[in-house]
Order: sequence, then structure tokens, then C-alpha cells
Amino acid sequence: MTAVPTTPDLAARLARVEDTLAVHDLAARYALAVDDRDWAALRTLFTADAVFAGVTDRVRGRDAVLGYLERRLAVSGASAHSPHAHVVDWGRPGEATGTVSMHAEQAVDGTAMVLAFRYADAYRREGDGRWRIASRELRFLYAVPAAEYPVAVTASRPLRFPGADPSPAQLGPRALT
Repeated sequence: MTAVPTTPDLAARLARVEDTLAVHDLAARYALAVDDRDWAALRTLFTADAVFAGVTDRVRGRDAVLGYLERRLAVSGASAHSPHAHVVDWGRPGEATGTVSMHAEQAVDGTAMVLAFRYADAYRREGDGRWRIASRELRFLYAVPAAEYPVAVTASRPLRFPGADPSPAQLGPRALT
């Protein structure tokens, strides 16, 4: 049997793989915690100084992020968030950025909605060795009532939240630049 070499290069590569998996795990844990309205689990995913830029607000600090999410989800019924592609770009040691593409089915103000969006994230490894979300910015490709799903990818104004005028996408070819 041939021994696997244990060089610093191999150790660094393995550490990068482990870090990538830990950061990817954040996206899945976030989606599950949001859908379960598990505030204690969500608290563990953000840094104390986290920033969250949502649909209408930008908040700073873990408590403010959790408060924002709680208020936004209070007008929602059941939800199912599904993370898809997740790209991580490595920066200085202990820091990374990434983009997570997502789909969600969610009731908003009593209207069944289908949504496609991305999170632009910054991640940081904290003193306990765990990776956490340091900032998260939400941008929509579309958000439409389920009955309007056929126009979601063709409409010039595919953001159609209840009670708001239709507006352009925030990403993709139909986004305002």
C-alpha cells in the first residue's frame, strides 16, 4: 500500500476543501433555519457585526439582522428555500466572498409566490474556528405570484410583490444598471 504524502501543500489543499464545505454548509443551514423560523439556529450563522441588505432595508449587527428577518417572515406563511449553485472566492486568511443562487416558494401577505434570487455574501472565520456570514445582500431575478409564474422569466418587470408596483429585476439581463 502506498502512503499518501503529507506535505504542507496537501494539508493546505485539504484545509481549503474543508473550509469550502463549511461555507457551503452555511447556505443550507440558513435555508432550513429560515423555513423553520429557527431563530436560535440563525443566530449561530451570522457574525456579531453582520450586515444584511434585504428588499427594502439594510441592517447592521446580528440582533438587527435577526429582527429584520423575523419582521419580514412574520408576513409570510410557509416557505421552502432551496440553495443551488454556490461559488466561493477566497481572500485573505479567514475571509471569503461568495454568491448563492436560490429559489423559494413562499407566501407573502397571503399570496403564494415563486422567487429566484441570489445572495452576495462575505464570510469570516471567527475565533471559535467556525465560518459565519459577515454580510449578505439579496438581489432578485424574479418574484411573482404563483399564478403569474409563466411570465416570471419573460416579463420586463418581474418583481411583483403584493401591494407594490411591478419593478425590474435586480440581476440578470433585465436588471437596471
